[in-house]
Amino acid sequence: MPRILIMNAGTAQMSGADLTAIQLSLAAKSAWRSVWFAQAGDLIVSPVAIPTDLLHYVGATLRFDPSTVLVLVPENAHETRVLSDFTLQSNTIVEQIRRHICEKTHWKLCACYYTEGVARLAAMLGIQQKGNDFALQRGPDLLNRKSHFRQLATSVTLPLPSGCIATSSEELFRAVNSLRLETGSVIVKLDNGAGGVGNIILTGKESAPLPGARETRRVLWPSFDPDALWSEMTTPSCKTVAVESYHLARSLFYLEFEIEENGSIAYVNSGNIRLHRSEDRAERALVWTGLELPSDLSNEQYSTAYAHAYRFVELARTLGYRGMINIDAIFSTDGRLLFNEANGRWGGGSVLHSIADRLLGADYSHSYVISSVRNVRLNSLQTALDCFVDEGLLFDRIHKEGVIPLAADQDAGTVECLVIARDRLVGRNFEHRLLTML
Repeated sequence: MPRILIMNAGTAQMSGADLTAIQLSLAAKSAWRSVWFAQAGDLIVSPVAIPTDLLHYVGATLRFDPSTVLVLVPENAHETRVLSDFTLQSNTIVEQIRRHICEKTHWKLCACYYTEGVARLAAMLGIQQKGNDFALQRGPDLLNRKSHFRQLATSVTLPLPSGCIATSSEELFRAVNSLRLETGSVIVKLDNGAGGVGNIILTGKESAPLPGARETRRVLWPSFDPDALWSEMTTPSCKTVAVESYHLARSLFYLEFEIEENGSIAYVNSGNIRLHRSEDRAERALVWTGLELPSDLSNEQYSTAYAHAYRFVELARTLGYRGMINIDAIFSTDGRLLFNEANGRWGGGSVLHSIADRLLGADYSHSYVISSVRNVRLNSLQTALDCFVDEGLLFDRIHKEGVIPLAADQDAGTVECLVIARDRLVGRNFEHRLLTML
């Protein structure tokens, strides 16, 4: 069945209406890497133009004819870089899609984030899918808010850090001063901030940057100013924060599931979330290196985390949600399992899993380690391909190991890559060679 792929990362529902330059850039990069979901006959609606060489490379690697894929880009894409609900329902986009899909009778609509606008577009196109009614009432927003996550997770007894929800600077002050007593640090999360961009860690001690936030900030508690923090963190579109005790992590990981149209729950993948200290010692956040699939949890750790996460996914299914859902968690340094958030949308590992599944088979995690490596210093897709061929790094179909460049960010002069290896040691060697390229 041909599909309409809606690459609407970075929308107001996902990241808030007040997007930073970093969030706008991430939305564009998400569209480029999401091209790897494409199959023969698909229609892609993207907020940014898809480079022709990238689409052709995807087709060559995954063995389909890229000329059968149609890419639609809104006229104002170069200004917004985000595929809003308003744009999705514009007469131009709707008519362009209609003209194309009339050639086939059955289509499936797949969106990064199943917004109200996506559901309305489906109705306008006559595409009936389970989950549309839930999305029309903005139901998926329940699965993409920090406050709602704490409410829903509590209802299915997920282990959570101590915390509460604040809707004013006074409530923020009380929450911070109460919760800091548990570990000496707290994390304050903007309700609809994605990718840790809306999070700040407050600690009473000098500290290197800690994972999970855009900044780790030392605070002299007697002089803590809740009004200043409230004004800094909240936006006109979001006046809610979640405040939690902050726990140091031994393992950072996620689990991803798909709730299918018939209501069945399919486990998709689990991976490690990898971060490192920036070379710039003035930087107040850790740098996201990428993901590694499968996670390196012990069997006991994985089984425990899976059982808890599955209950949350069952709740999402009962509510009416259909689609991808990923859940972040940690094992703290004292061995506690703590869940941090959930997202009802494509996750960072969704593309990696899709590629591995198509190249290696559904059981790839038993024999391979898959990892993403961001910020490889190469300035174009072609440069990366030429370099990887010369260095003997490019993915080899026969041996089924090597590096696949996912997308290039020419403005930054970097490429994101996928590493496929037989074990973690070999994968780390590939990664080291990528990151030491000049």
